[in-house]
Amino acid sequence: MENVPSEGFRVTGRALAAIRAAGLDPARTFLVVQHVLGCGGSGYRIVFRESPLEEGAVLAGPEGLQISLCPYSHRRLEGATLDYDLEKETEGFWLDHPDAAFAAFC
Repeated sequence: MENVPSEGFRVTGRALAAIRAAGLDPARTFLVVQHVLGCGGSGYRIVFRESPLEEGAVLAGPEGLQISLCPYSHRRLEGATLDYDLEKETEGFWLDHPDAAFAAFC
């Protein structure tokens, strides 16, 4: 596993506030991003864990948050931003990144 600076992956203040609101300490949390394939295309799964993925890269994020990316995500998410949407119908974490495209769902 490779440790690298997170210059190409940002985390917004809203996302950090949501992490804290969930009872997680950013300095003791790994934000894990994994590329997944489904019937409607591909996307990224975002979860919080106490340990990083075995393969990929770990980026140093704000307030001590560590961002663990699978090898595919690490190559594709340069310039991405993790944000948190506060709208009632769509509330949750989301990635804004240059590779984003809309997908059809089954």
